[in-house]
Amino acid sequence: MNSPALLLLLHLLVAFLAIASLLAILFPRRPLLGVPQHWGLQLWQLGLVALIGAILRGDWIAAALSLAVAAYWSWRLWPRKAAPALPESKLPESKLAEDKPAEGKLAEDRLAEGGPLLRLAAANLLHKNTGFARMIDGLSDLDADVLALCEVTPEARKHLRGLETRFPHALDTCAPDNPYGIVILSRFPLARRSGGIGDDVLPRHLAADFAVDGRAITLVAIHPTNPLRLRDAHRIPVEFESVADLVRAAPSDLILAGDCNAAGWSSYLRDLERKTGLANDRKLRPSWPVWLPPLVRLPLDHVWVRGRVTLLRAALGPRLGSDHLPLVAEIGWRAE
Repeated sequence: MNSPALLLLLHLLVAFLAIASLLAILFPRRPLLGVPQHWGLQLWQLGLVALIGAILRGDWIAAALSLAVAAYWSWRLWPRKAAPALPESKLPESKLAEDKPAEGKLAEDRLAEGGPLLRLAAANLLHKNTGFARMIDGLSDLDADVLALCEVTPEARKHLRGLETRFPHALDTCAPDNPYGIVILSRFPLARRSGGIGDDVLPRHLAADFAVDGRAITLVAIHPTNPLRLRDAHRIPVEFESVADLVRAAPSDLILAGDCNAAGWSSYLRDLERKTGLANDRKLRPSWPVWLPPLVRLPLDHVWVRGRVTLLRAALGPRLGSDHLPLVAEIGWRAE
C-alpha cells in the first residue's frame, strides 16, 4: 500500500465517500443532490474498505474520514424501532367493512392455523419487458392472493387478463399512451379509492379497498418518479407528500406497497413513516437491478402496514424478466 498509485487511489476513494455522504446529509430532500443517500449500503461497504486500506497505509486522516463515513451509514442502515401506528380514532372507516368475499373462509382457516390472512406480491414488471409468457408464469408461481403491479404497459395489461381465473377482480390506471400503468389483481372484490398516472398533482398510484372474511383493508400501490429521470425529478418531494396525504386520509388498516425508487433508509421514506404511522420490518431486500450481485443492488421495493394489519414475513421472489425482483409478503391480522 506504499506505492504512489495506491495512495492516490485511496485518497480519491476517501474524497468520493466524504463528498457523497455530505451530499446525502446536507440535501436529503433534493432529488438530484440527495441521490447518494439511496446508495448508503454501498457507501458503508466502501467506507470499511477505505478504513482498512488507510490503517494498513498508516494514513490516519484518511482512516478517520473513512471511519466517520462507515459509522454514519451504520447508523442510517441499522434497523431501528418501527414507527408507531396512528390512533384509529383519528382515521375514517373503510367503505368495505361489511363486504365478505367468497374466499373468506379460506382466510379464516389460515388465521386459525396461525398462518397469514393473505399473501401479497408487489412487482415492477419493467415497461420494456416483452417476455410476457415468462412474466405471467412467474406471477402465477408467486401463489399470491393479491398482486400490486407497476410499469404495466397496455400490451402487458392484455396479457395479464390470462390471470383472470385466479384473480377475478382487477383495477388499473393503464392508458394507451402510458407505459407506467399500475394494476391491482385480487381474489377479493375491489373498490377503487383513488388513482394517479404521474402527470398531474397526484403521484403514480392506485388505492383500493377490499375485505378478507369481513376484515376491511385498504391497499395503496405506489410508483414515485425515478430520481435519475432528470426531467421529472423535481416532482419527487411533492409526490411523497401526496402519498402521505393519501395514507393519512385512508382507513387505519392499510397496506402500502410498490417500487418506491428510494431506499428504505432515505429521508423520503423515513418521513413517510413518521407522518403516517406506517411500519415495516426495516430489513434489507436489495431488489434492483437484478443483474448485479445482491450486495451492490438497491432495496427499492417495499411494503408497509398499519392498524390491525401485520407484516408476518417478506422476501424477494424470482426473476420475472424485469430489472426488479418481486416482493412477496405474508400479511396477518392483529386481534383487538
